[in-house]
Parts: sequence; structure tokens; C-alpha cells
Amino acid sequence: TAQEVYDAIQSAFMETYGVEAIPNSPMQVDDTTLEQKFYLSPDEVEGYAGAIAGMMTNCDELLVVQAKKGEVENVREALEKALQDQKDAFGFYPVMNNTERLDAAKVVTQGDYAALLIVGISPEDPDAAVDFSSDVSLAEDAFYAALK
Repeated sequence: TAQEVYDAIQSAFMETYGVEAIPNSPMQVDDTTLEQKFYLSPDEVEGYAGAIAGMMTNCDELLVVQAKKGEVENVREALEKALQDQKDAFGFYPVMNNTERLDAAKVVTQGDYAALLIVGISPEDPDAAVDFSSDVSLAEDAFYAALK
């Protein structure tokens, strides 16, 4: 299920960092958020699970969707649009390493599943180089492993 895949991604972050993929006041995605932020109606999908950062200054989003049969491409397009919305809203707002988060972010698909991965755990050292591609890879690897 989408919940199981989402939980696998969260587990990967807990094992690696000791925190969930979205540590900044995560808010669970509900039907309203699914429609307004991700352009998907609950009627269009088999299931979903996700969270978004509850802080207005943070762009993190993690959403796993199980598409109805034959609809994964439409779901992928909706998630790509949601990713572009975040880039438009936060791309020039470097607070909380948003620029680097969005540079690494991606949408992935496997079978009837799609996921939007805007995740990244900021380094504790404020002078450390910031690159969230390994965090996105961690989420992506957990996504694929959960679907095997």
C-alpha cells in the first residue's frame, strides 16, 4: 500500500538520522491537501500517504500515491506540477536550504506507484556544504525496495 511505502521511507530516515524525512512540524496529507496542493482527487487514486512541512519557510514534501490502474502517468504529471509549484514558491528563498532541497527533489514511479520526494536533513554544522541528493536517493531507494 502507499502507507507501507511511505513508512519504509520514514524508516530509512529514522535509521540514518534518527528523525523522520520531514522533521520540521510535519503535517499529514489529507484529502483537501491532496486536491489543493497536489492536484489529485481522492477518487482518482487507490491510496496515498504523505506529509508536508508545517513551517511556511520550509518546502519539504513527501507523498506516496498508489494510482488507479492505468493512471500512474496522470499522477506523475500532477506530482511534477506540485514540484514546480514548490520551485516557483521557494526557489529564490534560500532559508532552510530550500534552494538545495529543490535542486535535489524528484518524482519517481514504479508500477502503479508514484512519489514526490522533496526531502533533506540539514547538516548540523552551519558551514558544511549542503547537498540533499543523498537524502533524496535514500528516499528513492526505500521507495523501490518497498515495492519489490
